This record gives sequence, C-alpha cells and structure tokens, in this order.
Amino acid sequence: MNKSLKAMAFIIWLGLMVWGLVGVSQRMTQGELLTNYGSYVPWGLWVAGKIYFVGLAVGASFLAWVIYAFNIQRLRPIVSYALLLSVITLASGLLIISFDLGHMWRMYEVFTRPNFSSLLATVTWLSMAYLVYTGLVLLAELRAGQKNSRGFRLAGWIGILFAITFSGANGSEFATLISRPYWNSALGPILSIGGALLTGIALVLAAVALFPLSHQERNEQTLTILSRIVVGLILFVLLLEWSEYSVTMWYGLGESYSVLSTILFGQYWYVFWIVHLALGSILPLIFLLWKPAHRTVAGLGGALVAVAYIAVRLNHVIAGLITPAMKALQNAYVDNRLRFEYFPSMNEWAVFAFTVAFVVALFYLGHRFLPIISTKLPNRGQ
Repeated sequence: MNKSLKAMAFIIWLGLMVWGLVGVSQRMTQGELLTNYGSYVPWGLWVAGKIYFVGLAVGASFLAWVIYAFNIQRLRPIVSYALLLSVITLASGLLIISFDLGHMWRMYEVFTRPNFSSLLATVTWLSMAYLVYTGLVLLAELRAGQKNSRGFRLAGWIGILFAITFSGANGSEFATLISRPYWNSALGPILSIGGALLTGIALVLAAVALFPLSHQERNEQTLTILSRIVVGLILFVLLLEWSEYSVTMWYGLGESYSVLSTILFGQYWYVFWIVHLALGSILPLIFLLWKPAHRTVAGLGGALVAVAYIAVRLNHVIAGLITPAMKALQNAYVDNRLRFEYFPSMNEWAVFAFTVAFVVALFYLGHRFLPIISTKLPNRGQ
C-alpha cells in the first residue's frame, strides 16, 4: 500500500473514530434517548451488529480449527491471521451489545447471577468462554511459530465442536422465540452457522490479500484456496436462503410471508437486492471466479462479502419485529416509541462506526507488533 492510500485510509479511520467517540459519549451521558427503537421494536442496529461481529469471529476461527485438526500445512501460515481476527471481532461484538443494555454497568450480573434457562445468559457465557479459548490458542500459536504438534490438532477438534455449538446457540436466540414465526425456524441455526463461516473466511481472505504473506508463490496459492472456499460458501448460503424464502412464501399467507415480502419489496428493498445480493454475493462471485489469486481482486471480493453481510443481519433482526402481533395494535396507542417502523439514528450509526474503527485499530496493532507473518515456508515433512 503506497503512502497516499495509507494516508487516505488513516483519514477515513480517524473520521470514523472521532464520530464514534462522539456517539459513545452521547450514549454514556444521555442513555438511549437518541436511539430510534422503542417498545414494539426494542432491538436495532447494535443487536444486529453483535450478531454480525460474532459471526465474523466464529467463521474466522473455524478456518483455523479446521487447519489445525486436519494438519493442513499449506494454510498453516494464516492461522494467526484467523485467530487474531476472531478475537478482535468477538470482543467487538460484546462491546457493541453492551451499548444496547439499559443499565450497561450491570452487565457483570449475568456472571454473578446467571439464569441459564435463558439463552441470552447461556450465549453470554459461551461468548466469554470462546473468547478466552481462542485467545489462549492464539498466544500458543504465536509462541510455537507454526510448529506442528498433537496439542494443536486436539485444539482444532475442540475448537470445531465449540464453534458449531456457539454459532448454533447464537442462532437459537432467535429461532426459539415461538411468538415470532419469522424467527421461529429450524433453519435459523443452520443459516447462522453458514453465514458465520462465509463472512469470517471472507474476512480472512481480505486480510491475507491486503496484508500478504512474505512468500509470493505461497500467498497466491493461499488466495486461490480461500477464494474457492468463499465461492462455495456463497452458493451454499444462497441455497439456504432460497429454501427459506421459497417455502415460506409459496402460498402467500401468514406472518412470515408478510415479513419476507417486506424484506424483498418493502421500503428498504435495496438492503436485500442491492447490498446483500448484488454487492455481497453476485459481484464477489464474479471477482473470485475471475481472478482468485489476484491480490486486489480477491481482497475486494472478500471484503465485499464480509462487509455487505451486515444487510442480512439487519434484515433478520429488524424485519422480525416490524409486524404487529395483533392487527391494528399500532393504532391503539400513539407515541413516538410505539411504532412498527425503524431506521437507525445517527447516534446508533456513530456507535457502530466506533466499533468498526476499534476493530481496524486492534488488527493494525496486532499485525504490526505481533509475530503474525512467518518468513519461512512450513516444513512439509512434518
């Protein structure tokens, strides 16, 4: 990256961080008065952001666990990338959801007085356990320097089981809510896992392309493999979405049909068709099939997938709340906080921008000061 691009990237990051800090200070001093959700739509951008960042974390780390478990030496150099990104994005997911709490300073009570009959409490404990486990394996990886051992293979198998359980539990937070037919779907946890794998591995692809490994030939091979994996996952996730949408909408009846119709043809139709489908799926497919080993093309394709998937998370969270449980409920009482409409406020976007800037800063510091990149090719004889 030349000096002009570095300067431009720094200016953009600085703008996001300053704007984000303003939003955080407003949240700290004024509570949730500046948010646009209310009694009928109590979850918004920050909840979607939590699911988004946690998905990135699970997908990135899952790639590392598979490399460990199956001893894939060709991809071993990117394990530290994947684990570092996982730790950062998981911590960021926990950070942004803390701003959504009415009394965020009481968040420690989920650990001192947990109610494990609630999936929210269970997932919070799983989140902390997964963060600690991934962080410890990352430290071990940085100390070992790509040395092969049975310990890492065991860590990989444990990580695979942990990641599937953790990601499925995150999807079950919504899927078990029987009062919301759109969320109450057996396919929900599977879509959660699929989306996590897609976005996390796409993020690793973008990172490897933008911050390449030291050996050029090895880097091209790595980009090609990761590009093919991302292409396969894009098609897999699109297949799951087609199954969900086509079956649910076949007869044109029911609450779930109304929700999906709103996603596809409602006021924010472009979130699905343009952001998710065009920019986050079709365009990356073209890029990754065209030049899978080209740094710029593959990096852009991976970044588009990872960034644009926030549209899916927003549609999942918000669309499930905007349909009244009872007809004409929105007309029973009239108040600004009693509406089945939602679009994130500037304060909500500012806090989200702060979280993104936080992710970028931590990755930059980790990449700069930690021994992430190996200068030697792995020993294929091991």
